[in-house]
Amino acid sequence: MINFRLLKLSDPMLWASVAGLITAGFLAILSATYRMQMRAGLDPFIFVKRHFAAFLVALVGLGLFSYFDYRHLKKMAPYFYVLALLLLVSILFSGAGAGGAQRWLQLGPFSFQPSEISKLALIVALAAFLSERKKIQNIWEIGYVLALVGFPFFLVFKQPDLGTALVFLAILVGMLAASEASPGLLIIIVTPMVSILLRPLFYLWLVYLLALILALFLSRAKIWDWGLILGLNIGVGGALPFIWTMLKSYQRQRITAFLNPAADPYGAGYHALQSKIAIGSGWIFGKGFLQGSQTQLQFIPEQFSDFVFSVIGEEFGFVGSAIILGLFGLLIWRILAIASQARDPFGKMLASGVAVMIVSHVLANMGMAMGILPVVGIPLPFLSYGGSSLFMNFIAVGIVQSIAMRRQKLFF
Repeated sequence: MINFRLLKLSDPMLWASVAGLITAGFLAILSATYRMQMRAGLDPFIFVKRHFAAFLVALVGLGLFSYFDYRHLKKMAPYFYVLALLLLVSILFSGAGAGGAQRWLQLGPFSFQPSEISKLALIVALAAFLSERKKIQNIWEIGYVLALVGFPFFLVFKQPDLGTALVFLAILVGMLAASEASPGLLIIIVTPMVSILLRPLFYLWLVYLLALILALFLSRAKIWDWGLILGLNIGVGGALPFIWTMLKSYQRQRITAFLNPAADPYGAGYHALQSKIAIGSGWIFGKGFLQGSQTQLQFIPEQFSDFVFSVIGEEFGFVGSAIILGLFGLLIWRILAIASQARDPFGKMLASGVAVMIVSHVLANMGMAMGILPVVGIPLPFLSYGGSSLFMNFIAVGIVQSIAMRRQKLFF
């Protein structure tokens, strides 16, 4: 029985933005696979049919979690988190692999990625912990938060899935900021990440360390704060060569190709170069649906999943890409608005975590498609082909709508 009183309290613009993105996703997946299947003498609609089946299952999850009172998730957070960890551990022993990565669990004819579940499990676990604390101050609380993120981070990094592992860090920083954590804690977490990015440019990294010392001096930080922050930055900077050896060879090649795509245009730099050609050739209005040469001639690998934005850029041009960005902007705006209006801190933290997760995916995926970020295996929410991603994103939207529908008391 549908409770229409609750449904009336849901956010209509959130529904509209998701519907628009899903529609665009179906068009892009059809365009990216139609001629490929035709040339192979196969069903040209098979990818769309499979994605539609995943969409129907995701729709059930969306409905269930929309009507499920999100506050019950707080009690379920430890179980949800442990289940996600167990699934990630099982990947190491019985996961299905492809392209040098072992990321899928096979259940009969179906497969799914536990890393998608772990992102939402982490958001729920962090929301449950942070909502009970006004400020995180003592070392034990900081250690607990870092451990919550650290376990799934290293298990996913081991698969290897560097893109998803970095999303965990983005979720941590975003949710700490939403919880109004102390600036010092954010500095302790964020500055080492900056050191990792700048360490390959050694002299720039030294300038960064000098600027950090000056900032600490001007802020009159305590001596142990100096030691902790500088120690962490110098430590991760010194450990970067070791971290580099932990990466798979194709990951190192992708990072090298990002810094200089022309150095290996037919190897590691191929994806980024072809994607940029496709997006650039779309100009203002695009070449038209099913008319993109890069898309229809299959120049871009994985263009129906990780590189789906290149299909949109080529066939729908700047206008189509701007509409997609506008829909994502509307989606994030409404999620953050719901977070600000939530009845309790737990609801605020949940919605904030979902917003950070979606933003990090959008920035990483579009960034790699346009060649301004390294290539990582991160899908574009609601547009990329893939049942695991679609299902978990729909559940995330359902949780946000559950928060929206309970922003005020119902009177019968």
